[in-house]
Amino acid sequence: STSLFVKRVVGLPGDGDIRLVDNNEVTINSKPSIGPNRELCADEPLRLIDRLLENGKGKDIDRLGEDEVYVLGDCKAVSVDSRVFGTLPKENIVGKPLARIWPLDRVKLSGDF
Repeated sequence: STSLFVKRVVGLPGDGDIRLVDNNEVTINSKPSIGPNRELCADEPLRLIDRLLENGKGKDIDRLGEDEVYVLGDCKAVSVDSRVFGTLPKENIVGKPLARIWPLDRVKLSGDF
């Protein structure tokens, strides 16, 4: 079975110095990762993501290989993303979102999300 998920690509092949820093933010090439506000979800009260990040495979990466990307979810308080599972092979990217339908107050039909 294949699981699909939607994440934002923030690190491209050749990017380096990827570090998990204060407040579970990520720096790439010694700069904050680029993207929209990732504080879109309320903190999960049990802070289960903190337990996953303690042993995360993506918190200290020297350089992405030519077939690897680094992905982040928009809800950093709960998102299981490259901070947890490490790099993603480019071949696993199967598409691009065409619309955002949730939450309802943020519906958008095209463009950057």
